[in-house]
Amino acid sequence: MIELLDASKADNIYSSVIRHSINEQDLKLRFGIESSDFSRLKRILDFRPFENTGVAPYRYFIALSYRNNPDNEDSAFISVRVEQLDRHKQFEFELGKKYISNLLWFDGLSETKEIGQLIEK
Repeated sequence: MIELLDASKADNIYSSVIRHSINEQDLKLRFGIESSDFSRLKRILDFRPFENTGVAPYRYFIALSYRNNPDNEDSAFISVRVEQLDRHKQFEFELGKKYISNLLWFDGLSETKEIGQLIEK
């Protein structure tokens, strides 16, 4: 699964940071996103379903299965596994289809040649 690390805005440019492994290489990738997905990703990253919010950090893993949103053809619902310590549970969130297609593309890569400029050190 792909881990969602951050969503940010700088100089009216929106971006997302994910952690993903390609060829057993753990990578942090930053790529541009639409403003609508920025707010959706922030909603995910601010979601704290467990009671012990200050005990340990939350982690968010995006499953690569989704279902279409019948009310909006540009978005879909995707499962996110939320973890904190030994607790974990799947929740469903709305994301844009362009963002989801980017995740599917990253997941299908077998080498880093095409994404070198997206890798953060």
